[in-house]
Amino acid sequence: MVNTRSQSKMADNADLVALLSEMKKSMEKGQEEMKNEIQSHVESKVGEIKDHVNSCIQKIEEDFQSVKREIGEVKGEVERKIEEVENKVQGKIEEVKEKVQVKIGDLEKRLSELEDRPINFPANLDLTYSRPTVKSLTFDGQTSWTVFKTQFDVVSSANGWNNRVKASQLVASLRGSAAEVLQGIPSDKLTDLMTIENALEVRFGDNHLTQFYRTELKTRRQKPGESLQVLAADVERLMSLAYAECPQDVRDSLAAQYFVDAIRDEDTQHATRLMDAKDLKSALAYSMKYEAAETVSKTSRNVRSIEVKDGTGKEKDKKFDCLLKTLEKLLNSHVAGKKNTPRRNPNVNCWKCNKKGHVQRECPTISPFLNKAPEEGLKVSALCGGRNRLYLEGSICGIPCLMLVDTGANVTLVRTDLAQKLKGNFIYTAPNISLKTATGEKAEIHWKLDAAIECGSRKFQHKIYVADITDPCILGLDFLQKFNFMVDLEKNEIRTGGEEIPLFSASAEDSKLCSVLAKEKTIIPARSECLIQGVTEASGKFRYAVTDFPSEVSQKGVLVAATLVDLKREAIPVRVLNLDNKPKTIDKGAVIATCEPVVDIVARPQEFSESLRLSSILENLEGL
Repeated sequence: MVNTRSQSKMADNADLVALLSEMKKSMEKGQEEMKNEIQSHVESKVGEIKDHVNSCIQKIEEDFQSVKREIGEVKGEVERKIEEVENKVQGKIEEVKEKVQVKIGDLEKRLSELEDRPINFPANLDLTYSRPTVKSLTFDGQTSWTVFKTQFDVVSSANGWNNRVKASQLVASLRGSAAEVLQGIPSDKLTDLMTIENALEVRFGDNHLTQFYRTELKTRRQKPGESLQVLAADVERLMSLAYAECPQDVRDSLAAQYFVDAIRDEDTQHATRLMDAKDLKSALAYSMKYEAAETVSKTSRNVRSIEVKDGTGKEKDKKFDCLLKTLEKLLNSHVAGKKNTPRRNPNVNCWKCNKKGHVQRECPTISPFLNKAPEEGLKVSALCGGRNRLYLEGSICGIPCLMLVDTGANVTLVRTDLAQKLKGNFIYTAPNISLKTATGEKAEIHWKLDAAIECGSRKFQHKIYVADITDPCILGLDFLQKFNFMVDLEKNEIRTGGEEIPLFSASAEDSKLCSVLAKEKTIIPARSECLIQGVTEASGKFRYAVTDFPSEVSQKGVLVAATLVDLKREAIPVRVLNLDNKPKTIDKGAVIATCEPVVDIVARPQEFSESLRLSSILENLEGL
């Protein structure tokens, strides 16, 4: 029974195994069929894709060939068009050339006919002209006729006017008193340019003033603050007026000589004279270079030098430098211990000797009296000047100021507000130094500075004190004795090195201009010059002066010549010029000129003899 059951199970298992094997075989067969189907489907799709790509490539090649054919056709069309345009342009050029040649031939023919035809215009011929390209000018007789004529010639040349048009334009440009000249010209001569110009030259020309311009040129001097360029331009202007008839080379040589004579600075004048310039431009260029070099040299004197050390020999001198620094520190500490002063930074630099370890006020190179607390013996007559004091005009480090000459002061002082502008020149700050006057007043000394004092045409380097005083500067005996100044109270002047500097016997108010009054009634003829005797409004302020236009009363059309005069004379000659067409009357006591004080006289002018006649003076000037 048991065997039967086992046998039956074994039979069932055998059937299951056989069934499984059959199923496995059938599955393997199905997979193989499916694999073959998929492979065949993929191969078919790949073939289709290849066929489609080949067809697309073939279509693109066909399109490219068609586009290429179209481009070739367009290119051929463009080339044909270009060739047609070139042919048309060439034909037009040939036509224009032919027309131009015909026109040129016509113009040449007409020009030859005009050259052969005699010039004979009727009086009533109406001529038309193009509009001027440059605006015409106007002349009223108040400005210079020579300048206007030069401008009119330039405008007429630019507009291409002939003499007939220039005459009509000149007549139309006249105004005022200048137009009145036309009344003296015949009507048939109003179109004659030469006749009109001659009439205007006689009325408004300055040829008869040649002697006046030569005198002004000879006495021309550079004014304070006037640049060399402005001086050269004025000399050139006067040369063109005074020596218009001379050759150009002679005018150039004379202009250079007059320019050198007019230079104010003595050193610049001397250097330019040695240069022996042949014309004004060369003299101006050299004088400007010399002036610039002199200015740079003056500036470099106040620049503190800086030592520049290179790196050569450092290893060799290293031990010596170390030993020197150690000794310097010991010496500084020893001096500081004696003076009971606090220890200072050993790296601090002295502005006096450029060494480390001390400041300027402790520098051993400074004179020992600078380390004293109070400084005794500084005296001055008074802290403010009176009306009986003597002043001169000068400058301190380029700043103009009035200087009081005080022989009772043993030091030279400058006012505090003026010294504030010169901080770069301070030497040291002086503590507890007082200034004592003759009346017992005291003033505190603030600083001491090294300044360049300019008196006349010379400069002096001197150490001065800064204090609260009324005058801008007080020149003491230390300055006057050091530079050998001599004070002449009789002539109110101070002399040094052969130079005379006027002194003013009043305060700053007395340095203003004074007036010159007419001594008697005088009539100045029309367009002429004459000498008028005058007297000063107030005397005793200064002796030498230069006459100028009156600042209070001035008559239109009257010029006053700048002349160096001596105010101590009873009568002062004033040269005046009446530019008006009517006589001018100067009443007795009227202001005819002003006098500006002369700061410096290098050479005293020769005294003119009263017996010398005016004619001989004019002959001498003509010879010059």
